[in-house]
Amino acid sequence: MDDLFYTRYLNHLKSYVHQQPEKKALILLGYIQRDFLRYYRRGMLVEGFEFIKNNIDKNKDLIRSLTAAQKTSQMHSFIDDLAHEGIQNHVEIYPFLELQQRYHNLLRDQPVDDYLEWVQRVINSFSSLMKVDNLSFSSRLESTLDIIYYINTNVYHKVTVKDVLIHANQYCNPAKAQRDFRDEMQMSISEFIGVQKMRAAQELLRSTDSTVKKIAEKLKFYDLNDFSKQFKRKVGMSPLEYRKTIFRKVLPDN
Repeated sequence: MDDLFYTRYLNHLKSYVHQQPEKKALILLGYIQRDFLRYYRRGMLVEGFEFIKNNIDKNKDLIRSLTAAQKTSQMHSFIDDLAHEGIQNHVEIYPFLELQQRYHNLLRDQPVDDYLEWVQRVINSFSSLMKVDNLSFSSRLESTLDIIYYINTNVYHKVTVKDVLIHANQYCNPAKAQRDFRDEMQMSISEFIGVQKMRAAQELLRSTDSTVKKIAEKLKFYDLNDFSKQFKRKVGMSPLEYRKTIFRKVLPDN
């Protein structure tokens, strides 16, 4: 299995070796996380964590070049990877989505300082879910995953429940797909569209300097007022308040 690891070859690649330390550190963490998934899929979690730890220990100086905000962003990505693996291989996918969102929310209040400590914490949480009905199959699973995929790939378009059901009709009974989606996700298709739009909005507010109006347009809300009302209802604060809160949290690390 060792020959398959991306991290084994990084130091032989000119485009990696000649990068600035900060960029190299981000590339390294990304590939460490991807290589860990090979352990994760086999249930080799102790060995997988040791693999991460050894790579971090060998590159301590490189990792120190990252700010807490950068490590936090990388941890968001790791959480998404583990959630995706769980969703692909389990009947009940809602617990993975719930844990994924819980960690994303937690990271907004607790930026990552000790990367290894967070990695171990996240791995332990997701591994407890991986032991439940692992690699089992449900007839409703494929249609639910297909709907999730369709919504996620169209999150920057004006997507409606009708659009989703027209898409689902190509593969299955749309009425059944709608019922199965609610059973799996514990929410309606309409609610899920709203959740994904808000997640995308939060990411844009965190990672870009686009105006709130531009973000509303990008996500195809009716207008700025509609976007602001929906955002405040779902997130608990206005888009501008959210951005200011994030800025205040990362400012000490800049």
